[in-house]
Amino acid sequence: MSVGLLLVDCFLGNSFSLKEKRRVLSSLTAHLRRDYNIALCEVEYQNQWQRAKLAIVFVNTEWQMVLQNAQKIITQIEQDGRVSVLNSEMTRLR
Repeated sequence: MSVGLLLVDCFLGNSFSLKEKRRVLSSLTAHLRRDYNIALCEVEYQNQWQRAKLAIVFVNTEWQMVLQNAQKIITQIEQDGRVSVLNSEMTRLR
């Protein structure tokens, strides 16, 4: 069994309030949870309205599949016009 942690640092350039940021992140995270079998939460910058750091956890029998899904998720976040990916970091937990 392989477990991976993906940290994604995001910039929400068109967000001008915490309420708007949370609306965008809620929509984005709902889509990601629906499309992939992941656990996801915002772990930093909760009180900044144009920044967010998402922690995404993957579990799979093969590490290669974890890496493929992580890349697909990063691509999907980048394709969302409301969010820009500043940095991403993948860590193998097991």
